[in-house]
Order: sequence, then C-alpha cells, then structure tokens
Amino acid sequence: MCGITGAINIKNHKEISSKALKRISYRGIDNKDSISNKNFTFSHCLHSVVGNKKQPLENKNFIFATNCEIYNWKELKTKHKLESQNDAELLFDLLNKQTIEKVLPQLDGVFSFVLHNKKTNATFLARDPLGIKPLWFHYNKHLIFASERKAIKEFEPEELNPRKIIIYKNKKLTFLNQDFFKINHKVTKIKPLLTKAIKKRIPSKDLGLLFSGGIDSTLLAHILKQNKTNFIAYMTVAETKSKEIDNAKKIAKKLNFKLKLVKINKEILKEHLPKIINLIETADPVKVEVGATMYFALKEAQKDNIKVIFSGIGADDIFGGYKRMSLAQDISLDSLSNLRRIYERDTYRDDVLSMAHNIELRLPYLDKKLVQACLNIPNENKTGETKTLLRKVARELKLPDELTKLKRNAAQYSSGISKLTSKLTKDTYKAKYFSKILKRKNLKLGSLLSTGKDSVYALHIQDRLNYDISCLITIDSKNKDSYMYHTPTINLAKKQAEALNLPIIIQKTEGKKEVELKELETAIKKAKEKYKIQGIITGALFSNYQRTRIEEICDKLNLKCFSPLWHMDQETEMNNLLKNNFKFIMTKIAAEGFDATWLGKTITKEHINKLINLNRKLQINIAGEGGEFETLVLDAPLFKKQLNIEKQTIQKDSKHSATLVINKVSLKKK
Repeated sequence: MCGITGAINIKNHKEISSKALKRISYRGIDNKDSISNKNFTFSHCLHSVVGNKKQPLENKNFIFATNCEIYNWKELKTKHKLESQNDAELLFDLLNKQTIEKVLPQLDGVFSFVLHNKKTNATFLARDPLGIKPLWFHYNKHLIFASERKAIKEFEPEELNPRKIIIYKNKKLTFLNQDFFKINHKVTKIKPLLTKAIKKRIPSKDLGLLFSGGIDSTLLAHILKQNKTNFIAYMTVAETKSKEIDNAKKIAKKLNFKLKLVKINKEILKEHLPKIINLIETADPVKVEVGATMYFALKEAQKDNIKVIFSGIGADDIFGGYKRMSLAQDISLDSLSNLRRIYERDTYRDDVLSMAHNIELRLPYLDKKLVQACLNIPNENKTGETKTLLRKVARELKLPDELTKLKRNAAQYSSGISKLTSKLTKDTYKAKYFSKILKRKNLKLGSLLSTGKDSVYALHIQDRLNYDISCLITIDSKNKDSYMYHTPTINLAKKQAEALNLPIIIQKTEGKKEVELKELETAIKKAKEKYKIQGIITGALFSNYQRTRIEEICDKLNLKCFSPLWHMDQETEMNNLLKNNFKFIMTKIAAEGFDATWLGKTITKEHINKLINLNRKLQINIAGEGGEFETLVLDAPLFKKQLNIEKQTIQKDSKHSATLVINKVSLKKK
C-alpha cells in the first residue's frame, strides 16, 4: 500500500505533484521520492511490506511508480527469468518486456500504477479490475493523477473506472479496455480457493482482523487459526450492544483467538466524525457509518503496530449475502453488478481509512480466482438462506456447527453506529448533517428521467443522500413497445425538468432493440461533457435487461452507476412514495384486473391495497414491473412547481388495455 501522484504538461507540475503527495503522505511513511523534467513530475510514498526500495523506478526507457500487492510475483519472476527483488520491481520489469494488455491478466493481486515511456512520450495509468487500489485523474489537455481524490481536489478529478486503462500522449487521452469477470456456470470447488486466497495474503509482519461477529470474519479467523497464524481481531461496538459483545467474546473463546473490543459512545463518535468524513470524502450516510465502524477498529490496531489487516469485504457480493439477492432472478448476475460497483461503494473508503492508519488492508474474499469461481457456481447452488454456499464451505472447513449459522445485520447496525448517528442528527437527514462537516455535496450525477415514479423516486433518494443532481437525461423513443424506455408520457419530460428546475438532455431514438442503446450512450456522453457528471442514476427495480446495459455504458464512459431502488420490495416502494408526498397517476394499463377507471387518478393508499389484492389473485406486480401499468409523477418533494393536467382523453384498446392521452399540461405554484 503506497501513494502515487503526478502531473504532466502543466506549467506548475512539480508544485502540483509535491502538494498532492503531501496531502496523502500517510499512505507511505517508509520512503518518498519524485522524478521531474521540464514537462512532468511523478511522485511516490512507500508503505513497506515487501522490501523498502524507493520509487519511482527508472531505467533508460521507462519511469514507473505503483501501489501494489502482487501475490504471484515470485512465480512470475521465475517464469520470465527476471531479477526483481519485490512485487513492484517485478511489475516494472514485466512492463519493460511486454505490453500492458499482456501483463495485467498474469497478475494475481491488486495494483494501481503509472508507467511513462520516455521514447514515445506516452503515459499509462491502470488499476486492478475490481478497483481495490484507488486512482483518480483530471484531464484537460494536461493530465494530473493521484491515489486519492483529496490530493488533487481543486481540479475536480474523476475516479478511473477499474475496467479502463488510460493512454495519455501528445496531450490527448484515450482508453484501453481491461477484461472483467464473465459468468460461465459450472461447479467449482470453493474450499481450496478460499483457503489459498487467505494463505497467500498472510504477511510475515503483525496481522490484524477486522471482526464483526458474522460468518465472514469468523471463517477468516477460523482458517487463520488452522494455519497457526497469530493475529488480533478488532471489533467496533457501541457500549450498549451487550448481546453483540457477548456473542463476539463467545466466538473468540470457541476459536481461541485474541479479540479487542473497541467500545464507543455518542460523544466519542461525534469527536471523530469530522476526521472520518474528511478522510473518505463523502457525506453518504451508509459510507460514513460503515467507515466509522472500520475507523475505530483501525485506530486500535495502529496502537498495536499492526501492518496488515484482513477484512471480510466482498463476501456478501460473491456469496449472495444481501437480503435483496434472495429476490434476484439471477444471483450470479446480481453479484457481477455488485462487483462492478464495489470500487465506488466500498473499496475506496476502506483503502483510505486503512492507509490513514498506516495499515495495509487485504481482502481475501475478493481474490481473483475465488471471485470467478463463485460467479460460475450455478444459481440453484446459491439459493435458500443468505450465503448458502459460504455456510457449506464453512462446514467443509470444520468450523464449529453453531458458528456456521451465524447471522448479523449490516456493519453500521450490528455495531450500533447507525443508532448513535441517529442520536447525533436527531430529526435532520443524516446526509445533510454530514454534508455540513464535508462542506460540499457528493459526486455530480445525471439522472435518467422517464417521467414515471421509479426514475423520479431514484432521483429523490440520491438527492437525500447529498449527491449533486446536475442534469436530467431522457430518451424519446418512437417505439412504444421499447424494451428499454418508458414511452406513454415521455413528451412531458421537459415539463418535469422545468418543475424540478434542472437542465435536461433529450435524445430521440427509433427504438430498435439494442441499437437504441447507442442513443442512450450518446445522451449520457453529452451530459458528461456539458455538466461534468461522474455518475448516472437509474430507477431500475427488477429489470436486469435495463440495469446491466446502463452499467455497461457507464463503464465505457468512465461513469459510476447508482440504482437505489434495485430489488426494493414493490409494496414498500409504493408506500414510500405516498409517505414522501409523491403525487402520481397511472397513464397506461395493460393487464387483467385493470380497466380504464384506473387512469388519471392520483394514487392513494386505497389504490395500493387494491394492487396488493390483485397481486394475491393474479400475481400482478404491485409496482407495475411486469408492464401492467405506467405512471406519471405530477408532484414530488424536489418539484418547485407541480404539473397540472388541463386536457386529457382516454384511448381504449380492449377491456384491460387503455392509455391516458394528455393533451395539455401547465405548471402551477405549490
């Protein structure tokens, strides 16, 4: 774990790189250095686990700096007959002999690096495909980069999508694609892969374990004990969580490992929240609360001079640990989606927090071979209780039977952190409270707008989480039976944008299947260029067809994808809309159980009760996810004005199929 920074083709490149390195100097206190010429500066700070060689590295052809842990570096050294003395040198030596495209698939480990070719004057930036090692950049003919956002924050950098490799040459920036995981269902033995993933990450120096009391970290502890590895487990817990404290102590006694409980209260949390929030650079409540749980454990580990610490991050993603995954049509596909987004959701936060305590974080559950094997396991082997497959592996590894049944809530709840922050924030939205500390909003996002309830509600959620909603994006499809897009009232998107007081990009499409995705990509690209967005909000609820295609476009354009409604219970969603004072109507019905009387009426609790009854009788989707009905939002909390329908007609196609044709709409003050 180290820090890298650099600046190219900008007048004050040396000053920029020096300032950036100073801001993240905690990432490496064992050594630091820079290499400069008239056009560039590259800098590095070293956190030494394997050797203590100063970087950047340089030879007659290349300059190189990296933040890496390559677990198969000795094997690659032998295979390629190299003289490398550690993993960083091995990576540099390989890149001297082969192209990036050939080198990266050979690596078993995690990395981010800069490689500058002196002869061609080309600079490459890359990171591991899951994004465990961070890398941010800013491009405006010049190129500036760093391991953390805060290092170059005044340039409003964007995070490099892990599936992208940057090539910067002649002041132009292009991308290469890096392969990601593919699903090819077949049965694979998980036990040996998990054991090997843990063993290869065991350091020669003092080891810690972030402990939660759940099966993920308990199994890590069990395997470490089986390997006769000494370690200390650290668990953050509110003073009032007596049940969790007792359970953790029982597990530690049963498996015979040393456990340190870090007990906190409201006052301690309040004191440290500013540091936590400014380290992870977000006011997103989930990230802050999970981050706080890690922070206090890491703080205690630092006192014990722990150099490397294990975490169970990734187990939920590859073993189906999230409750919503039990509802998934395809658990492996859901896992793949989670893994695409894990760099935005988890790994940046966790890397920054561990580095701030001069500790290297290692994530056995995100081992490349283990991840691929879990994705390949047929879905029927993963169904049942959460983490069915992991519990089976735990039994094979002879974890005591009662411990294979361990369950816990998400870290922020089981630790008691969420309850403590609720006491601090009282009636204020947590994101609003945290944003006052951060003194800025989260990432700039563009929101896909269909005019229906799902897209507007998704926008509403991300706004409440303090994200900066910068624009709306609407696709106007001529194909009224489009697989991708809502069509009945798409002509009213401009009115909704006016009501929201947000700019909108409207892209027309013929609506031909798959071809229509090119128009979506065009629209999103326009939004990125014009409004500098770094992510997209989608209202996808259950449609893998929609969500996976949007995620692929985001990957291509180096954008993050947010689907806050994904697998939300449909009855819950409908009730939440009413609780949040959404005013919406049905504009189209197309299913047994419906008739034209449903159209144009503001949805109430009575309507939701009727939908629940129809679900029981006819299995219709309560939120209309099966195409049973379409909606139009007339008013919502973010609307500055509300839509007023002045003229409408109903077009009946059959007894159970009809459309509300809205001929005239105006905006009125709320």
